Amino acid sequence: MGQVSIRLNGYTYGVGCRDGEEPHLYDMAQSVEGWVQRARSFGGAPSEAKTLVMAALLMADEIHDLRRDIRALQKKVEKAEKQPVDAGAQTRKERLLALAETAESFMTQVENS
Repeated sequence: MGQVSIRLNGYTYGVGCRDGEEPHLYDMAQSVEGWVQRARSFGGAPSEAKTLVMAALLMADEIHDLRRDIRALQKKVEKAEKQPVDAGAQTRKERLLALAETAESFMTQVENS
């Protein structure tokens, strides 16, 4: 099992992970640190806990927005899948069927003449 030291908000934390996941954990820690810095940019001198809570809320807000966007895209995909690929294709198919019926009717008349 891997063990890494990450630094968040000026403090170092030891975190365990599966072997090979260390780079991913470092990337996540870097991302969280970015959110911490963003939370700190709002001003004041909040405690470490308040800074981490604010960073967590900012991340949760983004996750919420991303999930909402994903649901909206999924609905668009589902709607698109239900619609004919080419609305004009149905019209062309109906016209071809009508022409075929006309041609058959014409051939019947010619044969009976």
